[in-house]
Amino acid sequence: MPELPEVETLCRQLNTVLQGQEILRIDIMDPRLGSVERKRGGSGKVIPGTFTRKVAELIGQRVAAVTRRGKYIQLQMNGGMTVELHLRMSGRLLYLAADKPLSPSIVPYCRLTIGLSAGILLLIDPRRFATFAVQPDKIAPVLPDDPLEGLPARRLLEIARTRRMPVKSFLMDQRLVAGIGNIYACEILFAAGIDPRRPACNLTTVEWRKVSKAAKAILCRAVACRGTTVSDWRDLFGCIGTNQNHLEVYSRQAEPCRRCGGSIQRITLGGRGTWFCPICQK
Repeated sequence: MPELPEVETLCRQLNTVLQGQEILRIDIMDPRLGSVERKRGGSGKVIPGTFTRKVAELIGQRVAAVTRRGKYIQLQMNGGMTVELHLRMSGRLLYLAADKPLSPSIVPYCRLTIGLSAGILLLIDPRRFATFAVQPDKIAPVLPDDPLEGLPARRLLEIARTRRMPVKSFLMDQRLVAGIGNIYACEILFAAGIDPRRPACNLTTVEWRKVSKAAKAILCRAVACRGTTVSDWRDLFGCIGTNQNHLEVYSRQAEPCRRCGGSIQRITLGGRGTWFCPICQK
């Protein structure tokens, strides 16, 4: 699943190629995407409705900027509308110049194409969980603190004070902290020396400072590396990230800890695989 660094990578790359481009057409291949209605009988064909009218209103508008809200990608239009994409489990974006052909291997997984004045933007999503929404006005930033901008230790302590959930689950709860997923939660807690099973409410201010410092450093490095490719992650131009070369615990079960030499363990927390060093993390 793309996490904050992968989404931030896409937003930065999108800003380099989309700003000022005019939307010429939008083709929705999958009627499950967004709020597209279906004809009775399950034919899956798009029929006129609120969603399709909003999509039609985007034609002729230009992209003013691309921003990120947690794990959401927002295309801000010069007319005030906002396109919001969430990649969910397996979605990714691919940008092709106007003269570059589309590979036949990705056609079956393409759910959306946005034709622009100088290229085409594709949403590729084999598992079909990604979402696409059109908002008439700019969306107010209502998500919690963004880890790339810093997570104040006092703020984390305050939020966690009454929460007995494991600290790893706390960091991954998008209602509390925006953008951190499984890979980076494991890595942050290793860097901070904190056992992922500990109740969030038991961490001290000093320990939250370590979490805050580790989060910013690890996430910024991952953005600089264009994300972590451990399965099918690719950036906007189809290239893999390189942050997997810096992982200390994630997916390293039974391998030696690079800090103490002990064995990295894997457990399940909240239904997710969790990797940690039982010696270094207390």
